[in-house]
Amino acid sequence: MSEAYRTRHERNAALATHRHREAYAALVLDGDYTESSLDGPLPCAPGTLVLHPPFHAHGDRFGRSGASAINLELSASLTPGVIADAGFAARAWRVHDLREAREVFERAPQRLGELLACAAPQAAAALPDWQGELLRRMAQDEREIAELARELGVSAEHASRALGRSFGMPPRALRREARWRRALQLLGAPMALAEVAAAAGFADQSHLHRIVVAHAGCTPLQLRRELAQAASPASARPTGQGRAGSRRPDAGHIKCVQDSPAALAA
Repeated sequence: MSEAYRTRHERNAALATHRHREAYAALVLDGDYTESSLDGPLPCAPGTLVLHPPFHAHGDRFGRSGASAINLELSASLTPGVIADAGFAARAWRVHDLREAREVFERAPQRLGELLACAAPQAAAALPDWQGELLRRMAQDEREIAELARELGVSAEHASRALGRSFGMPPRALRREARWRRALQLLGAPMALAEVAAAAGFADQSHLHRIVVAHAGCTPLQLRRELAQAASPASARPTGQGRAGSRRPDAGHIKCVQDSPAALAA
């Protein structure tokens, strides 16, 4: 795992939806911001610790004071079961002592599991019931999103605006993100790629291939091998032996390509 690195964002700044190849943890040191993703809007304040699985798409809106955080790229061996149990969703906690948590990030990353065990789980902000229900239907029902919204008594225009504010992505991108997460989970199982594509809701294997290349920058087979290696304790890299350049704040950073031609064709 690489060394911890700091990030600082100015007041009222915004980060567009993006991904990181590696799982990583972020500890908010000061200021405030809201992180938006398929998991909902997450208020982040000093002492919030967010654990992001690999390839998690999220965006950030910073408050009047901006915010600073300390970040740590993770190996699966340092957070046993936590990422896998979350199903590629982000999870957040409130640490008991911010100074102690900062010491763990900077000097004792092997104690991250202990830090999480003593922290209090933090949930995303509450949203109207119809938004969660629409997300659920979008993930399970292939009908037009406008039709699903009307069944819940919401216009397509209002649904698009509200979901964009709450989750940082328009409805079609959220549907693609739900499919992408299912594919990530299924790629860890001994299934043929055509079966993974069908079970995740893609039109065919070629459709799955396009999305994996767009979101991960590699083929489905390459991604399957990468996920298998990350899940194996024997493959965990020793401290300081991350990817080339992994200590930079933008290391492993992938701009979310949900609006690229490849993604829009999904």
